[in-house]
Amino acid sequence: MLDSYTLYFASIAVIVVMTFLNILTWRTNKQTPGTLIYIFYPVLMLCAVVAFALVSSSHNLLVINAACSLMFAASIVHCFAISQFLDYRGPGFKLLCSVTAFSAMVFGYYSFFDPSLAGRVIASDLQHISEALFLLFIFIKYARKPYPNGSIVYITILTLVVLAFIARSIFMNEIEQKDLVSSSWFSTVLFLNGIIAPMFYAAGMALLCNERREHHLNTLADKAQKDLEIRGLFLSTISHEIRTPLNGILGSAQLVMNQTSDTHSKAYCEAIINSAESLNLLVDKVLEYASLDQSDEALYEEDIEFKTWLNNLCLLLSPLAEQKQLKFELICNIPEQACYYCDQQKLRQIIINLVGNAIKFTDRGVVKIQVDLVLEKQLEHTIKVSVKDSGPGIENEEIAYLTEPYVQSSAGKEKGGTGLGLAITSRLLEKLGSRLEISSQLGTGSVFSFTITFALGELSLVEQRHQTKDYLTGLDVLLVEDLDLNQKIAIEFMADDEHKIKLAKDGKSAIELMQAHHFDVVLLDMNLPDLTGQEVLKRLKRLDHKNQRTPVLAFTASLSPDEVKEYLALGIKDIVGKPIKHQKLRQALSDSQSNQTTNIAVELIDTLYDKTAIETLASSFSEDEVSSIYNEFVLSARNKLIRCQNLIDQHPEQCIKLLHRQASTALQLGFNRYGMELKKIERRLLDNKPHNGMLDEALDLWQRSLEKYLKFVRSELG
Repeated sequence: MLDSYTLYFASIAVIVVMTFLNILTWRTNKQTPGTLIYIFYPVLMLCAVVAFALVSSSHNLLVINAACSLMFAASIVHCFAISQFLDYRGPGFKLLCSVTAFSAMVFGYYSFFDPSLAGRVIASDLQHISEALFLLFIFIKYARKPYPNGSIVYITILTLVVLAFIARSIFMNEIEQKDLVSSSWFSTVLFLNGIIAPMFYAAGMALLCNERREHHLNTLADKAQKDLEIRGLFLSTISHEIRTPLNGILGSAQLVMNQTSDTHSKAYCEAIINSAESLNLLVDKVLEYASLDQSDEALYEEDIEFKTWLNNLCLLLSPLAEQKQLKFELICNIPEQACYYCDQQKLRQIIINLVGNAIKFTDRGVVKIQVDLVLEKQLEHTIKVSVKDSGPGIENEEIAYLTEPYVQSSAGKEKGGTGLGLAITSRLLEKLGSRLEISSQLGTGSVFSFTITFALGELSLVEQRHQTKDYLTGLDVLLVEDLDLNQKIAIEFMADDEHKIKLAKDGKSAIELMQAHHFDVVLLDMNLPDLTGQEVLKRLKRLDHKNQRTPVLAFTASLSPDEVKEYLALGIKDIVGKPIKHQKLRQALSDSQSNQTTNIAVELIDTLYDKTAIETLASSFSEDEVSSIYNEFVLSARNKLIRCQNLIDQHPEQCIKLLHRQASTALQLGFNRYGMELKKIERRLLDNKPHNGMLDEALDLWQRSLEKYLKFVRSELG
């Protein structure tokens, strides 16, 4: 073992370094409790060690007592600083102060009244053991979980200090003053407490401060995340709070417009309806844009056959262009069987946004999607997707700002909108590692494009289409449906099978399209805003049109035995029941082209809430869209039933329309028993039968259905 003089000087050097490190720790953690006080611990220790080193040969009791007092004071400062850091306010610190005061008195007694070296050593050891035990207690109980790394350092050295001082108290025999410095126990404890411990303490405090800072940063990050969630919840809640009165405004305006014959009043009603619909669109876009801030999920990349995927997407978009009588084209210059790994949901939304904009701002001419292979490597392809239109074009100075939220071009201000579509598209492209490029020429049109690199997928992993021809693909279909939700689901399902779809939202449009175009099959909603499906078929029999032999499928939730007989008597080939099921729709379309016997059976589980309905929606909508659809329906259902009660006697026609839309949506969302109850009320009103109390029963049924749905939601969240 080294001699005590060498250990004293080594201890002084280490404590000086500890003081310097403590000052640096305090400078970077000035707001942390205890770090400033901790600087004084090595300063007092340094003074004490210097004093002990100076009198180690002279044995001056006054200096020894002063040095011991400095050592005890350093111990108190040490424990007080750690207590401040850990915010410890228990009785342990007061108990330590009491033990330290007692040890100081005992040390003084054995120095001046009954001189005894062994007594002074035991008094000193008692204080050091008390200090170490107190610190061990608060680190194990209060610091181990929040500060695991710093606690390990402190617990390790404090355990060694406790064991060393206990061992010295027990095993160090009676010794003379002149032999104290040369004692191996004295040297061992001096080495541990004067050299090793200060290094551990300095490192431990630095680790504690780092962990505290990291914990603080994590807390801030969690708070920021919670703030984002709260903001999203607020936006979602306020949007529904806005939509509820909006529904009332829209409904009231439509009701007034239908009842009045004054052209001025009708014009005002139309202005109210247009304004309310614009506000509704703004709410939707704001929510979508805000969700991009909240969403930081990883890309969900799938292996898809890209050209086929694009063709199916265009089948979905083409009805929108045809409604404006625009030519819609897809030019795909990539290998026929190219398969890419990509996040198809985000890419799909980007292309739909760009094509939707192009169709909106183009009044005549063409809208075109062009896909070119820019760079071909062994394991990846870089492609450029361009959406071109023959619209009015955009001013050059406006192009730079179009991707900013709420900014619109001159044409955009004329057409209306939120100014968020391109901002959302730009943000989605950033997530995919690309960016939106815009070029335009006034009077000629615009090109919105982006370049993106995809890893090549394995063709063997691509889900191949059925080759056995057990169902038909590529039919020309006329879809006659007024409800947006059912439109989108049906179009999505039929686009999967490459059917070409034209869309009509009312009976008059359906008749005009059937006079102008030939279709392989017609999907006809039997309850339209202007005509019933039966009236559409009866009018067609009196007209010359191109679909005399075209099979018609009833697209309806009205499936009472009398109604089914009426459909068949009108020559309807088959019935596609609502809620829409993919397999039933696919089979009905295939069977329509053959002489196969009609299968009228529609499977509908008699339950308050059918949780399988959400699977149908998930195939056509994103998770956020599904949530929004359910939230809007759930929040408005009771108000719409109350509105039906107000309309049912004075305005039964309006009540029937509202019941029809509510029933169709309820069935599609899985509220089967409630939806069927609304259909019964609708049928009784159409037949002029008594309806006393049926809406009150429907309200009670809705409450029970809502409870069942909320129970399902809680189980999913749990």
